[in-house]
Amino acid sequence: MSNVELVKKFYDAFKNKDMKKIHQLCDEELEWNTLRGMPHGGKYVGLKSIFEDYFTNMFSNFKEFHAMPDEFLESENHVIVIGRYQGISKKEKTFDVPFSHIYEIRNNKIFKFRQFTDTQKIQESLA
Repeated sequence: MSNVELVKKFYDAFKNKDMKKIHQLCDEELEWNTLRGMPHGGKYVGLKSIFEDYFTNMFSNFKEFHAMPDEFLESENHVIVIGRYQGISKKEKTFDVPFSHIYEIRNNKIFKFRQFTDTQKIQESLA
């Protein structure tokens, strides 16, 4: 499977909340870097920390939160994804912002994630 196919499968598994599939696609020591302006943003290491600490806390701020990839670009062991975050906060405010995600692939698994987005628009939906 190509690196792009691997990352596409990750987005599908994430959308469907298929934790078993996500664990199969990711390195056990996955490093997840989100911008500090995101709710609970920062650096998380390890699947347990990422999915039990970061995502559980981050998603608690939203009624809906969707990461919708549009374009996948591959360069050696990296995949860059361009897309949009869309959703509704618990305050009933909507947001629609572009994102770029950079994935590093190692041994056919997602090993590192970096996020770039307009965190101010997301924060405004929480106020």
